Parts: sequence; structure tokens; C-alpha cells
Amino acid sequence: MPRTVALDCRWLTYTGAGRLVELLLRGFDTRPMPNNWILWGPPAAQHYAWPDAGFVATDILPNTWRGQRDWFRIPTADLVVFMHQQRPLRPVPSLTTVLDITPVQFPNGRIDRVLKAQFLKRAASISLGILTISHYSRDCIISELDVPAEKVRVLDVPADAQLAARVLDLRAQLPRTDVALYLGLFLVHKNLPRLLSAFGRTSFCKEGGRLLLVGGRDGAAALAATLDGDQRRYVEIRPYCSQAEVEELLATSLFLVQPSLAEGFGLPVWEALASGLPVCVSDGGALPEIANGFAEPFPARSVDAMTDAIDSCAARARRMGPGDDRALSTRLLGAAPNVGDFAAQFEAIVDQHLELLPARKTRGVPRA
Repeated sequence: MPRTVALDCRWLTYTGAGRLVELLLRGFDTRPMPNNWILWGPPAAQHYAWPDAGFVATDILPNTWRGQRDWFRIPTADLVVFMHQQRPLRPVPSLTTVLDITPVQFPNGRIDRVLKAQFLKRAASISLGILTISHYSRDCIISELDVPAEKVRVLDVPADAQLAARVLDLRAQLPRTDVALYLGLFLVHKNLPRLLSAFGRTSFCKEGGRLLLVGGRDGAAALAATLDGDQRRYVEIRPYCSQAEVEELLATSLFLVQPSLAEGFGLPVWEALASGLPVCVSDGGALPEIANGFAEPFPARSVDAMTDAIDSCAARARRMGPGDDRALSTRLLGAAPNVGDFAAQFEAIVDQHLELLPARKTRGVPRA
């Protein structure tokens, strides 16, 4: 009997894990598609289903009950591939994607750290393998969760050429504004208090530049309450933007700044560079690995260095001439894997783990 694989697509359209799922599904559309796969996720996932793929629908958010709401709803398959570490802790044959361990590195106290570490260790122990998205995250998973090195594989996250093309087209139509853009959550490890302090000292700010912080959702009100009178003049906070609005911001902002103390990857940095937007980035976690010489670096804990890097990046962005953004985009896209490469790597890893499993009977595959 052919082996079946259930792919957890529940995160599609939701957080950075959803972007990873989207890139993977788009990659399968560029190459021979695997047989006997089941897509498990929201109705939006069915749009990506190929003719031989099964589909199991769910409208439950994947982080409900800390990921345990779908304990008994996991599709029956030889192997289940979870695309986020917040997964049901049901011991089924599985691969688990651990994007980062920042919840363990930046906990809300000692007890919180112990509980989160135990959750991740349990997810790792019941998984046949762990997938992650940077060598930095791999090293952290091995050292801090005590996962054997041979059990952890790094996925080569692709650059999104379609998003880059849309942003470049928008940039050709829309005026550039004196805005430094931050995209991401407003969590402790994002280092936003230092960013606010550094930005207020910059020549860019004193000359009228603004800082736009986007994506904090529930943390937006708390961050806004910390702003003083001067900061309220040049700092804008938006809890949420749609994908279309994010792309417009990538097209119209002068540059992106990412000040994190640690990142498992840094998707906003990756997408900004692919779109030809200048970036200044901290040395936190995987960010130097992801920026790979394409961005203006600074040490995350130095306000003075961050101030200088913001001014340097702003000056570089203002010097960019016609076509320089496309040149930057072309360089990064040329050095990065594409979505087809990503899908091929992913399927090869899945196949390697399927070969390690004993044969067993499965129920029929639901069809899309």
C-alpha cells in the first residue's frame, strides 16, 4: 500500500509559519507533485491542492488550547508533518517544524521557561525528526532542548520572487516616504525599547523621518502606552496590516530596521531584501546568517551602534538611483533557493523518513 503523508497546513494565512506553508505549496505547483499526500487545513489550503492530493478541512486556529485542540483530529497517515512547534502532543509518526526557541530564551519567568522547554522537548521526543529554518535555530535546538544533532534538518527557505515582483512594480508607481519600517511582533526579544531610544537620536529622525511599527496585535496598546510626548510625534504603531498593505509598505518605506535580540530566521528581513528595500539589521540570532552581507549590521544591545546604522542605512537608501532596487532584488533572488527547490528538498526529507517506517495499513485518503 502506498505511504500517505499528512501535511499540516493549518497555519496558512496565519503568522510566519503560514508563509512557510504557502511557499511550500506554491513550490509543489512548479514541479511533479507528490502522490498520496493529504493537505490538512483551512479552506484556503484547498486552493493549492493538486489532483492526487487529499484534503481534510478544519476551521480551528492551530494555536487553540496551546495547540492541543486538534488532538483527535489529526488525519490518519503514515507520517504527519507539523509546520509549527505548537502542535498536538499526540504521539503519531511525525516530523515537527521548530521555527525557533525564543519562547524558551525569553520567558515570562523561570516557571514559564521550564514549562515551554518541556513542551518543546516533548514535541521533539515524539517526532521522528525536527525541521528548522536556520543553522542558528538548529544549534539552539540541539544545545538547549537536548535533541540529537542527527535528528535536526535545516530547510532552505526560498525567496519569494512573486512578492518581490509585486513590490517592485508598486515602487515604480508610488512615492517613497521618509519612513523606517519595522515588521513583526512586539515581544521582549524584538528589542523595541532600544529601537525607540536609538531612533530618537538619529539625524534621520531630527530631519523629519518617522518610525512605523507594524504587526504587534495584542501588544500594540502596551507599547503605545510607553511612548513619551516626543516619540508620539515620529512613531506610528499599527497592530495589524493585510498582506497587500505590507507589500505597499515595503514599496513606499525608505528602509526596514530589524533590531531583535534573537531571531530564528527573520522573514521580514528576507522579504524586504528580496524586494530591493535597504535593511539595517542587528546581530541577533539568525539575522546575520539571513542577511548574509546584504544589510547594514549593528550589535543588538548597543543603542549608539543602532543609531549610527539607522543613519547609515537611511543615507544609503537616499543614494539609490533608478534600478538599484531591482539590482538588489536580483542579487538576492539569484543567491537564494526558489520555491521549487524548497519543495524538492522538503519532499526528499519526507521520503527519507518514510523509508524508516514499517508498513502499516491506513484508511482511504480523502480527496479534494
